[in-house]
Amino acid sequence: MQDDALKTLPKVELHCHLELTARHALLKELLAMRGKTMDDAQFRRDYLITEPVGDLPTLLNIFLGHRDLLDSPEIVERMTYECCEDMAANGVRLLELRYAPSFLCDAHASLTPDSMHAAVLRGVARAERDFPLAVGLICLLQRIKTVEENRYWLDFAIEKKSDFLAVDLADNELAFGPEPFIPLFERAKSEGFHVTIHAGEAEGPQAARNIRNSIEMLHADRIGHGVRILEDPEVLEFVRERGTVLELCPTSNWLSGVCPTREAHPFRAIMEAGIRTTVNTDDPGIMNIDIMDEYRLLRDGMGFTQAEFEQINTWGREACFIPEGRKAEVWP
Repeated sequence: MQDDALKTLPKVELHCHLELTARHALLKELLAMRGKTMDDAQFRRDYLITEPVGDLPTLLNIFLGHRDLLDSPEIVERMTYECCEDMAANGVRLLELRYAPSFLCDAHASLTPDSMHAAVLRGVARAERDFPLAVGLICLLQRIKTVEENRYWLDFAIEKKSDFLAVDLADNELAFGPEPFIPLFERAKSEGFHVTIHAGEAEGPQAARNIRNSIEMLHADRIGHGVRILEDPEVLEFVRERGTVLELCPTSNWLSGVCPTREAHPFRAIMEAGIRTTVNTDDPGIMNIDIMDEYRLLRDGMGFTQAEFEQINTWGREACFIPEGRKAEVWP
């Protein structure tokens, strides 16, 4: 499948963290406004993740440099619009963007939750007018926050229920298990939210088990990552029987140390084991990738065919939380 056909293939992107999608031009502009000028080599070293960093916690810490630049509603709106524009240019028709209100608001007194959220909505609305794209939002809770802090942000999502499709839980899954968050996700479900949970990503004996726990304890409809599912045959069978979709992010998993090379990512093995898989970027700005890079990796490094890509996107369309009517408006 040639690049032109691959680019126009209708795609679904289910796992993308909005705060880490900023174009490099935007980041450099923001740095210049702060009197920081640097050559491309220094920019790549300080603000991009292009080589494996050793482990997931180290990867997460690098994200803070991006966060510190995103300090106004105008910047958030521009970042949101440009993210959607880039996705649409590469054939994405259904796009789910997740963001953690606590992540930016904690760092910037100039950003209130309401002003930040309104900026995201403005960026999305402009993009949906300009491109054949349907966008849905997911409110992300952080494991590193206390239950009380996360309850505040769940209340925020409930207050804005018409804007959010789902609730997510992210950050260090090995240090912070699902048990304390059970009441929050029971409430989220009772309020009508879908649920997707980051699980089965970090290295450790509990990682694969976290996939099952997230489904059973936190009512996950989908799993963010789940790349370590092959490490536990019982969990593999459980997920296969349920038909739960995994939001796989190949380059991100390589950068966090899951696999020794991009080409060694277990995407094909997971799919051939009977698991419904989807292709996603995770953090495209900071990881210097776009969705086409992920598709080329599967095509050139793993031998994926057009029929397999179409199957992956069929699963993605079915699992996407965007209402069916909105899907039909943009899906050819």
